[in-house]
Amino acid sequence: MWSALLASLALAVAPQSAPQPPGVAEQDAGRLADIIVDGRRMEEAARSFIEEIGAPPPGTRPGRWNSEICISVTGMQERYAQYLIDRVAVAALDAGAEVLGPGCKPNVIILATSDGPALASHLVDEVGLGFRPAVSSTNLGRRALEHFRSSDAPVRWWHVTMPIEPDSGQVAIALRGQEPPAVTVRDASRLRSNVRYDIAWAIIIVDMSRTGGVPFGAVADYVALASLTQLDPFADMTGEDTVLNLFKANHTVDGLTDWDRDYLAALYSSRTNRATDRQQINDMVTRLTEVRGEAELQRQAEDADEAD
Repeated sequence: MWSALLASLALAVAPQSAPQPPGVAEQDAGRLADIIVDGRRMEEAARSFIEEIGAPPPGTRPGRWNSEICISVTGMQERYAQYLIDRVAVAALDAGAEVLGPGCKPNVIILATSDGPALASHLVDEVGLGFRPAVSSTNLGRRALEHFRSSDAPVRWWHVTMPIEPDSGQVAIALRGQEPPAVTVRDASRLRSNVRYDIAWAIIIVDMSRTGGVPFGAVADYVALASLTQLDPFADMTGEDTVLNLFKANHTVDGLTDWDRDYLAALYSSRTNRATDRQQINDMVTRLTEVRGEAELQRQAEDADEAD
């Protein structure tokens, strides 16, 4: 069934397809967490970034691509489409995801248009189950879907996430209105979930009439972030160092930032069998704190060398 939905979402257009660092020692973790960045402790800054930017469906945990991704782009000239595919693919590989090559069946569907709301509304009307499958906890719900339809954003996205049984790789079905799959004991010491949450497909619409002369490479990086993680369409990232501020007035970003890249790396290296979303987010906070803390220490050392 899912293959048929994805084929419909691709609008029957033949797509083009694209081709951990070690953690710090435990005794260094507190030192990195205590580094001050933008007036905040690094751990606080990392948690704020993670909790603001992400939006898994209610009752689930942060999802990611745990199977290979296949990227398609329609609605733009071939050379631009291939450039966009390559940019998303590189970001995916850097994060730790796997990317399929030419001839694969697309599950990251990127559509360029001059009228984002019209295309979004058409897709939702034509392929309703592609946006809200009859499986519980797979998407952000009606309010977010209405925002997807009517937003004036230059880039809009929709992710469908499936609960997966890791042992079998099968969907852990729970019909809409039922509780998400349960948590079970895996060993004597702690609870672990018997499901993980996989992004099953992502739909990205780029409204070229609203990109406002922003360099195409920067737009491609924005699309890459939207393709690889469950972004909150209502997030306010003001003051954060992220490509999501690209279309804001007086922005200072020109593509994926180090915070964006390290956030993706933290997501894709976090444990998917955690019992709660809080536990998985804590994993991500630890990882992001370590990497950004090390980077800040290096920057401070370079500043001190220049001062000497």
